[in-house]
Amino acid sequence: MRSRSVFYRRLVSPYTNFNTHSFKKQPIRLYYVRIEFSIDRCAPGSSSNDVAVFDNKCYEFNVNRGASFAEARQKCQATSGDIVHGFRGSSSTFLAAELERRKPRLKTQLIWIGAQKEPGLTSRTWKWVNGDVITKPTWGKDQPNNYNGEQNCVVLDGGREWLWNDVGCNLDYLHWICQYTPMTCGSPEIKINSTIASPYTFKVSSVIEYQCPEGHSTQGPAKRTCGANGFWTGSAPTCKYVDCGPLNGIENGTITLENNRTTYMAIAKYSCNQNYSLSNGDAKRTCTDEGKWSGRTPQCLFDWCGDPPEVQGATMNIMGHKAGSAVTYSCQQGFVAIGGQQELKCGLGGEWVGKPLVCRFVDCGPPQIIENGLATLINGTTTHGSIVEYTCEQDYWLQPHTSRRQICTKEAKWSADPPTCQLITCQEPEVPTGGYVVGYDFNIHSSIEYHCDPGHKLIGISILQCNNNGEWSTTPPECQYIDCGKLTPPVYGTLHYSNDSTHLDSEVKYSCSNNYRLTGTAIRYCQENQAWSGTAPKCEEIRCPEPIRPEHGILSVTGNDRSYGRTLIRTSSDPISTSTYKIGALVKYRCERGYKVVGEPISNCDDTGSWTGVIPQCVYVDCGTPESIDNGKFNLVSNVTYYGSAVLYECDEHFQLDGHGRRLCLENGTWSSETPKCQEINCDDLKSENNLLVKVTSRTVGGTAEYTCPRGYFTIDNNTRHCLPKGSWSGRPPTCQMVNCKHPGAIENGRVIIMNDTTTYNSAAEYHCIPHFQRMGPYMRKCLDDGQWSGEQPYCQLISAAISD
Repeated sequence: MRSRSVFYRRLVSPYTNFNTHSFKKQPIRLYYVRIEFSIDRCAPGSSSNDVAVFDNKCYEFNVNRGASFAEARQKCQATSGDIVHGFRGSSSTFLAAELERRKPRLKTQLIWIGAQKEPGLTSRTWKWVNGDVITKPTWGKDQPNNYNGEQNCVVLDGGREWLWNDVGCNLDYLHWICQYTPMTCGSPEIKINSTIASPYTFKVSSVIEYQCPEGHSTQGPAKRTCGANGFWTGSAPTCKYVDCGPLNGIENGTITLENNRTTYMAIAKYSCNQNYSLSNGDAKRTCTDEGKWSGRTPQCLFDWCGDPPEVQGATMNIMGHKAGSAVTYSCQQGFVAIGGQQELKCGLGGEWVGKPLVCRFVDCGPPQIIENGLATLINGTTTHGSIVEYTCEQDYWLQPHTSRRQICTKEAKWSADPPTCQLITCQEPEVPTGGYVVGYDFNIHSSIEYHCDPGHKLIGISILQCNNNGEWSTTPPECQYIDCGKLTPPVYGTLHYSNDSTHLDSEVKYSCSNNYRLTGTAIRYCQENQAWSGTAPKCEEIRCPEPIRPEHGILSVTGNDRSYGRTLIRTSSDPISTSTYKIGALVKYRCERGYKVVGEPISNCDDTGSWTGVIPQCVYVDCGTPESIDNGKFNLVSNVTYYGSAVLYECDEHFQLDGHGRRLCLENGTWSSETPKCQEINCDDLKSENNLLVKVTSRTVGGTAEYTCPRGYFTIDNNTRHCLPKGSWSGRPPTCQMVNCKHPGAIENGRVIIMNDTTTYNSAAEYHCIPHFQRMGPYMRKCLDDGQWSGEQPYCQLISAAISD
């Protein structure tokens, strides 16, 4: 048996005197012993120098290699452990001491432990790797600092007396400590005379069972379990020798000892002589760990009985004469039991136990006759136990049905009153939810018919018949409500539910918006499978196909929404188009030069998707050479004379066109309008008006017109106009303006009086001198037609007499 390591720890008072040579006045020293297992129970394959045991845990110091935190933990978990965690107090002291002892071997003094926090600068909660929150971490000086925001793991720092320091988790050169429970419990203790049952193993959670030699009993629990702490539960049991001694013999029987022993777990079996049986005890007894035989001592009693007593009016069945066998009595036909026991048993001692059956003769007489029915005696008798069976005629049944068969009782009466035969009637039919029943006769052979309310489907048979068993021919049908649900309207369309419902047989009609037509089924019905009939139609835009272009024709289409309102022109040189056109699009037909449109030249795309009217035709038209004109000539613009071509007319010099100068070849093969004429150019006849006189030499081109005004007036603008080649007079007619002589001017020592306050033609001006002056010249002057005043300007001369004064 392997030895266990024992570590002693002494708790010393802070006032202890450490003088070991004297025990006087020494304080009490308290000791406690911690039992630890040896390191060989830890993970196999590890060096004993790298493994230590403390507080029933294995610690493996990985100081010869380095790894990141995740790698170190993964290596620990590979040996069914984890990176060291959950330690405090004495465990922390133990780890620090072990690390200090291994310090010379360390390449770095930073050792991973199983403490972490969530990434991020704001997280301050540290947890062990098993999820427990760390309440009192032992940080070193100035720690934790998380100086780079990524220090989320913890190490034991040898530079800080193995206190905690936070570092980044990705450092891959740090040592680590693995922590795990022991793998085995070692060899268990075995007391004298005891053994352990095979097979067995000493791994954690395994169970062993102790055995004792024959004749010995186990004192204490026979099973022990290897605990997670590396120790076996409980303590080893002991083996105690037990002997119950010999048994007393029994009369008329024998005792047999198995293996011919009376020690612990020995077995004694009892047996009796012939015609004797065991009673009042146990046939098998065992030697218990108390040194006593289990159970009671049995007896051997006589077990054979003679013939049982006979009973008048009864028969008996003997099943044997040995103890425990039975005889059964039964009264014969017409007899009834009035006392005693139906069964007797042979008891120990050779006597039948109990009183035999007593039988008495009974007769019930003939049964009562029923209307519409028949009574039949099954065995033709009316004595006790006889049976009468009642039946009814066709279409009738017995009421109550339980009285169909009656028995003659021991009281000499039939077991019930006679039944009656009633016409077979079915129960009132069940009306299903959402349905109704037609028919009110529920008697045999009648029928009823089930119907369902609108929107319901009949599940089952609609017509039921009342059968001769008083049941309807089948179970009532059900009215299952069928609802097909609302449909999604088609794009550019609407739905209309005929009855504002969507249940069975409901109808929905589809319609489309203006300029759209329905493709598919316009009406759908709600079917029994809860689906609408057919498939959903679509609303397709009504569009006209590419219009047909007649031979030699040209067509133009406007109003096509796919061409942004532009007009599309199709000629004979264009490829065939597959375009379509919306309702309202307009097509105009024209013909190539020389052809005219025969038919309606305009067609519209109507709401049926067709072009209105009949496609026109292009017919060739030629008007021939136009007529020549006097004093002029004509010119064919394209040197052709077919439909649509033009001819231009012009006249010789000093002639002008009377009529249209441009004629077109019309669709009827004639030139438009009449042939024009070249008329000599004449200017309009000028007439005298507004005091303006005109004299025309000639109205032909080059002729002149002379304008003159009456006396006292003069012309403004040119008074001569010429007849121009355009047939119009040059310039404008002049105007006549009255001659104005203007004021004649003042005279010295006199004054001028303008008569009528005007100076125009034929007006007068009077001259007057002041006193002492006399006029020299005319007294009056008149405005002449040349714009001058008549005579000389007078003046006022001083009279000489006035001078002498």
